[in-house]
Amino acid sequence: MLSSKNVWTIGLLLCTFFMGPAIRLAAQDKPKVAPPNKSDSFETDQDGKKFRVQHREIDATNFRIAGVDLTKNEEVLDQAAKTLGKVPTVFTGDASTANERACYRSMGSNNVTYLRFDRGEVSPSFTLTSDRSDLNPKQVCLRTDKITRNTATESGLRIGQTQDQVIAILGLPTTHRRNLREYKDDLIYTCSSKVKKDPKEISRLRKENPTIRIGIFRDYYEFYDLGVSIHATFVSDQLTKLNVDWSETD
Repeated sequence: MLSSKNVWTIGLLLCTFFMGPAIRLAAQDKPKVAPPNKSDSFETDQDGKKFRVQHREIDATNFRIAGVDLTKNEEVLDQAAKTLGKVPTVFTGDASTANERACYRSMGSNNVTYLRFDRGEVSPSFTLTSDRSDLNPKQVCLRTDKITRNTATESGLRIGQTQDQVIAILGLPTTHRRNLREYKDDLIYTCSSKVKKDPKEISRLRKENPTIRIGIFRDYYEFYDLGVSIHATFVSDQLTKLNVDWSETD
């Protein structure tokens, strides 16, 4: 027969066993979405659905990868050709949806990493991924030793990171989607901010518009609107795909 002390010990162990997963789950389910802010705004997508936009800046280091900088005036595909090599591109869409894509991949057949660059009608973007399932079958991906599993943005975003590691770099996302059946999470950052132009650019614009009052000039010429969309996909809490889209409008 068990003593009262042994019964108490067994009961404690059983409670710890059954409560452990719940405790771990609670820790994993900590908030991963930025709380609403008065500066937030709402826009409507092509399907008529509203989405939230955070009004905050995303550091420029997140737009630089493998020697290519989305914020440069030089076309993104030209930059990629210079740093990673020339590769046949694939065109999709037309008019406002027109897009041209170049694809690069790591050497070998294990732990393959792909880095794609897109030149859209209004914005350049790149996608770092371990999966080519959404690539056009006609897309040629140039093998290069400049792309590896450790390829990362200048800020440190790379394949294999956890959600917490990505949040540590980018902050809390605008949207968090979860598919428990597929062990999949999506962190989506939709941000907008006003950014002051380069002093040389401001000086050039001032010379071209000398009659505009200084107050109006500052409001309409010294700043541009920066739109950023970053979509990070995780499977079993490991980053498998990172899409970064950058757009500038006056």
